[in-house]
Amino acid sequence: MSELPDPRPFSCADATGAVYDQGAHATDWIPTGHAPVLWLSPSTALETGSPIRGGVPICFPWFADGAEGGRKPKHGFARTLRWHVESRESSDHEAVVVYRLSDADVTDPAHREQFPYRFEAYYVVRFGAGLSLELSVTNTDERPFDFEEALHAYLVVGDVRKARVEGLDGATYRDKFLDREDCVQEGDLGFDGETDRVYRSSAEVAVVDPALGRVLRIRKENSDTTVVWNPGADLAAAMPDIGPDGWTDFVCVEGANTHSDAVHLEPDETHTMRYRVTVETTAEDPGRPPA
Repeated sequence: MSELPDPRPFSCADATGAVYDQGAHATDWIPTGHAPVLWLSPSTALETGSPIRGGVPICFPWFADGAEGGRKPKHGFARTLRWHVESRESSDHEAVVVYRLSDADVTDPAHREQFPYRFEAYYVVRFGAGLSLELSVTNTDERPFDFEEALHAYLVVGDVRKARVEGLDGATYRDKFLDREDCVQEGDLGFDGETDRVYRSSAEVAVVDPALGRVLRIRKENSDTTVVWNPGADLAAAMPDIGPDGWTDFVCVEGANTHSDAVHLEPDETHTMRYRVTVETTAEDPGRPPA
């Protein structure tokens, strides 16, 4: 495999960021005056055709191994295909890039067999005081189809064992680690080991991070599923691009539509999912650059 070209850098008064054309994959967002928000594995393979560990992978047209199982590659083909830059622009307070992907870019026969439909997808990344992501999928086929999607955001935390996720109290979820359905969240979600939960929730959530003295607020639109994932120590130790100590540095909180909440599109219909992260400082931020 060949090495990926360098990511496209973006900057404005309120933030800096970076996106790889492969997967339209945002790997960096640093709001001015704050520590980085997106976690990127220092040992991930930056090679053509290999998934990038960290940032915000796009999962499409299926999530994990698909609602019915058996789909490969994991999380679909969109994250390892080269997306086309439609436009990019910057203003004083925002930098924006628009990407496009269609069925014409899917050249692997196995992938076309698993998703044999014509489609057009647009992805808008906005770097500013907040990070805004927008994924739109249009059915350009003559047949209806269903698809799953997720914006698999890896969010930096100072120590995941001290962090918690608010906003999911009372939500039902599927616990993939324990292989249990119809669980109900009670109170805030904390982390002391492997966590892999698929919540049926469209609510705003907050990642409260006392180690960095901040709160990451996540708002979604047209997303009925919230996925929360952290590998824990044992699984992370078996993953070369995370390692035994890397699991404490991030948590994934994903905007998604998966499993029973998969999206159904009739011909010519479009579905747009939005995901936005903002940062609030709650105490002296250890990651804040000196004045």
